[in-house]
Amino acid sequence: MKTNKILSMKRTFFFLASCFFMSMTFIQAQQPRVVGVEGMPVDTVPKRVEDYAKQRFFYKVSFVKDTAKRDKETQAQCVLEIGQRGSCFKDFYEYAADSVNDAVARKKGTAMEIFSKAYDYVKKTEWRIPVLKGYPLGQDYHQYGDPIVGSYEYGCPSPVFDWSIGEETKEIMGYTCRKATCHYSGRDYTAWYTEDIALSDGPYIFRGLPGLIVAIGSDDGEYIFELNGMQEITFPSPIYLKKNAFTKVGSREEIRKTIRNIHEHYAEVVANSPAFVNSPIPVDFSHLPPQPYNPLEKE
Repeated sequence: MKTNKILSMKRTFFFLASCFFMSMTFIQAQQPRVVGVEGMPVDTVPKRVEDYAKQRFFYKVSFVKDTAKRDKETQAQCVLEIGQRGSCFKDFYEYAADSVNDAVARKKGTAMEIFSKAYDYVKKTEWRIPVLKGYPLGQDYHQYGDPIVGSYEYGCPSPVFDWSIGEETKEIMGYTCRKATCHYSGRDYTAWYTEDIALSDGPYIFRGLPGLIVAIGSDDGEYIFELNGMQEITFPSPIYLKKNAFTKVGSREEIRKTIRNIHEHYAEVVANSPAFVNSPIPVDFSHLPPQPYNPLEKE
């Protein structure tokens, strides 16, 4: 229990440090030593900006991390940002934490101010796999971020969904929606889309219907996305992925294999991560269990 508590505290701190790119000093052996938060200079979050949002659609996401505990769902609040050429889907609270960081940095605030204002947003972040869709056309970029073991990225062709559109309709959030089904990457899905919002897009990787996907769920109940808000954007709001110099980039196959290994050998990976390998506080991670691995894309 003590190990888990220390790990939780350190996960939060190092996640903030990596998200906000607070400065780190390096000893001669090139191993990082994080200086005191109160003394850290701050800067805006480095970004790879691809476009500017004109609309936002908010989705409640319910998903099962551990198939051995199917009754325990994780809830996330995510946002789909629509640009001129493509879109981006990410956790809303991660976006909010980035915004706080940028606002404080622009007014030359302190790292402690960022920490205090963004802490609640960081704690609420659950969807750690943002995706940038259609920059360029036909290409997607996926990121995976773990507060301790680092971030990973791969690019791949945009998926093509073989939708079967039915006759059944129902009303969701005041919109008349039509049912569509498909099989993709090891799962069967049922979606509801509305032609009243003329966007061939949807939450996470989903798209390709003649209208916005308002709700979609895997038939096994392990992943469910439900629209719960929308916003027209009248101010400059960049569509981006974080541009971290330490992000490991590889092919889809390489990165997915690495992520699976992180989950299956979590104690070993954490113990050898930069966050702990030279920690002044000795911590035994040998009792950390493997992390459940239940990706949306099974294949």
